[in-house]
Amino acid sequence: MGKKKRAEVEAEPEPQTNNHTNPSLLNGDAHKKKKKKKKTKAEKETNSEAKADEIPTVSIAVAGSIIDNAQSLELATRLASQIARAATIFRIDEVVVFDSKSNSVNNGSFSFPTQNNSNENERGAAFLVRILQYLETPQYLRKALFPKHNSLRPRQVVSSSKPREEAGTYWGYKVRYASNISSVFSECPYKGGYDHLIGTSEHGLIVNSSELTLPVFRHLLIAFGGLSGLEKSVEEDHKLQGKNVRNIFDLYLNTCPHQGSRTIRTEEALYISLQYFQEPIARALQRARS
Repeated sequence: MGKKKRAEVEAEPEPQTNNHTNPSLLNGDAHKKKKKKKKTKAEKETNSEAKADEIPTVSIAVAGSIIDNAQSLELATRLASQIARAATIFRIDEVVVFDSKSNSVNNGSFSFPTQNNSNENERGAAFLVRILQYLETPQYLRKALFPKHNSLRPRQVVSSSKPREEAGTYWGYKVRYASNISSVFSECPYKGGYDHLIGTSEHGLIVNSSELTLPVFRHLLIAFGGLSGLEKSVEEDHKLQGKNVRNIFDLYLNTCPHQGSRTIRTEEALYISLQYFQEPIARALQRARS
């Protein structure tokens, strides 16, 4: 009897296991997981871009013609380095160098000559853009990114900005070329453009820094004119002809009233004005956070 039961048990077929799973189901599940991963990555990138766009920025626009007042290559380079230094000290995010050309060229893009020792007498906006970009580039990358050029001969110039060591620290400024002052506004790289424009001039409104209230902003632009001021830059721009310079900017300010000198150089005005705007900008950012 025991042998018979044992034989019956041994004869019983074993329950079938699903060793041959439908490949299409596996592939389908894998595809869904892969698709889900891709979607998650895309969402992260979108969120990252949106978050970056929410960070308030401060830009300055400087007339390239200020270089034309320098009497030598060394003095021109020193002037450019002063602008780079001011931009770094006051944590400027973007430096726009605008020209006085009547038409926009290449939608604000700017390219450098590649031949050695090219453009011996390069001046103005082209020179200033080149030097500002050079100064902002880490020293170990300069030889790879910048061809030999006469404008870069003075070796005493050292970059004033530092690479970011940890999240939240200042990274440095970007440089953009604009063919004229209207291109400064129309070719803004930020989504939605600059939402608050400030012009500086000795003919501007006089307001104490402690009494100046700036609106909560996303992208602020502060403009500085050349040897003849912003008025001349607006006059030379055919897109702005007939317009009052005061109506182009949200604020048109004299940041250095009662000056002892008849004129203030742009590189001097940068330090004076950027210090003047420190507290108003800080108050606006504080209101944005609260």
